Amino acid sequence: MNKHLILASMILILAASCKNTETAEAAKDRLSSAEGQVVLPDIITINGIAQNPEGIEFNKNDNTFFLSSLNAGPIIKIDTEGNYKPFTSGEAFPMSTAGLQIDYKNNRLLAAAFNGMELMDQDPKTRGTAHLRIYNLETGKLEKDINLSSLVPDAPAYMANDIAIDKAGNAYISDWFAGVVYVVDTAGNPGVFWKNDTGIKSGVNGIDYHPEGYLLASLVGVGETGLYQNYGLVKIPVNTPKQARLVKITSGYTGFDGMVLKSDGNVIGITNNGKTGGGNTLIELSSKDYWESAAVVNSKDIRPSTTVAVTPENSYFIIHQDFSPGAAAMKNWTIEKVSF
Repeated sequence: MNKHLILASMILILAASCKNTETAEAAKDRLSSAEGQVVLPDIITINGIAQNPEGIEFNKNDNTFFLSSLNAGPIIKIDTEGNYKPFTSGEAFPMSTAGLQIDYKNNRLLAAAFNGMELMDQDPKTRGTAHLRIYNLETGKLEKDINLSSLVPDAPAYMANDIAIDKAGNAYISDWFAGVVYVVDTAGNPGVFWKNDTGIKSGVNGIDYHPEGYLLASLVGVGETGLYQNYGLVKIPVNTPKQARLVKITSGYTGFDGMVLKSDGNVIGITNNGKTGGGNTLIELSSKDYWESAAVVNSKDIRPSTTVAVTPENSYFIIHQDFSPGAAAMKNWTIEKVSF
C-alpha cells in the first residue's frame, strides 16, 4: 500500500466540529436523576484542545470521557462541562493514538498507538509502527509500551486501530494496515492472534469481545472517493481463532469503523452512508443465532465521527471530528449524545 493511499484512507475514513449553545450552568442542572444516577448532558463542547481526537471512551468511575489523539498529543480527560486536562504521561516518544479501552478489573486504560508521522511522510521506506500502550486508569502513568509491528515484519504498513479485552484480561488489538489482530496477555507478552484470510481484501478496524467467548471484528477499506468498500464482520472464537468465519448480514451494513458491543448483546457502530466520503451513519446490529448472522435493526445519519462510546445506561456518545489539514488548531470539538 503506497503512502498516498494510506494518507487518503486515513483522511477519508476519519472526518466537522459543531457549536453548542448549552451553558455550563444548564449542564450542571441536568446531572441528576430521581434514581441518583448521573444524567449526562446531550452536548459537551471542548474548547482549544489542539488535537485530532479519534477514539472516545466513557469512564464510569467518575463520569468523564477520554479522547485519543491522532496528532500524537496526550490522551485527554474531559468532564461533563467540557473542562479537560492531559491525562497520559511517561512516554519515551510521542505516538498517535486511535482506539481506547478501559479495563476496570485491572485498573488500566489501553490505547492503540501508531507512528502517524511515518504513515504520512510520503517516504516509501517507512511503514510506521504499531504499539499497545497501557496506562494506570487513576494516574495516567504509562505502565507498559509494547511493540506489536515487529510481530509482522512483512506488512506493508502498520496502524494499531482498536482494542478489545476478554474475561481473563487479554487484550486484542486490530491493525488496519497490517490486516491482523494481535494479542497481549496480562503479563505483557504479545503475539499474532489472527490474520485476515477471509478473502476480503481489507484491514481489521473496529473490534470488541463477546462474553460468550469470541471477538467480533470489522473488515473495511476505503475507496478513492471516501466510500467504504471490501467490508465484512468476522466472528473469531478466542480459543479457536482458525475457526473464524464471516457473519452473514442482510442489507444496510457497509462496514464498521468504530464499534461497541452493548449490554443487551447488540452491536452499534459507525459506517459510511454510501453517498459521500464524510457522511456517517450510526447503525445497530442484532443477532439471534450467536452471530452466525445479523441484521440492521436501527440506523441514523450523524455528523462526521469515527466511533461511539456507550455508557452503563446504554446512552451513545460520539465525538465530531474534522481531519482536514490544520483542523487540530480549531477552537472547539463537540461530544454529542445520539439516539435512534
